[in-house]
Amino acid sequence: MSPADCAGCGAPDVELCPACRLLLRGDPVELEVQGGLHVVAALRYEAEAREVVLAYKARGRLRLDAALSSALAVAVGRVAPPGPDGRAPLLVAVPPSPAGRRRRGWDPVERLVRRAGLATVPGGLVVRPGRGGGAQKHLDRAARQRARVGCLRADPCLAGVRVVVVDDVVTTGSTLQEAHRALSEAGASVVGAACLAATPLLAEAARRPRHLNGR
Repeated sequence: MSPADCAGCGAPDVELCPACRLLLRGDPVELEVQGGLHVVAALRYEAEAREVVLAYKARGRLRLDAALSSALAVAVGRVAPPGPDGRAPLLVAVPPSPAGRRRRGWDPVERLVRRAGLATVPGGLVVRPGRGGGAQKHLDRAARQRARVGCLRADPCLAGVRVVVVDDVVTTGSTLQEAHRALSEAGASVVGAACLAATPLLAEAARRPRHLNGR
């Protein structure tokens, strides 16, 4: 069955119109979150790009993963060059909250990584039982940071391994900070983070000195 409209702009009878498809090729934004973690986001989470991401994550339009995975691959390529030994860092995905996983029944980040022909470390990061399951979209930056601290655990087998954190949308940076903390405490060397999109506030801040206090 043909889609009802373009996921980005609403143009009729097309999954993704040529203009929106072009928009999703990626216009990477580079920034840092608190603690000095280098982040590359493929897209700005606004306008048509935001609508496409929401259609994919919230409305289950899974065929959009082709275009979105290509954008994410651009960010991964920017932040994960090979090291002196010629090996690229391993990718570690930020896991969805238990509530998000139950609601969707699938993992948006892992699906995009696989669609891009890449792979993550299985169980590299996991949500600690009883943590990270609450809704956070209505919390301010400080509250999100407090809610996230200690909610992730990294596989100790990553000690001494170069890794890149992969996530979908970064809003305040608190989730990436927590992933950085968990991986660093496990002994991993965190090269940076690759994200599908960054909110307009972070994208605009990236044009100024790259240090932010704070998804």
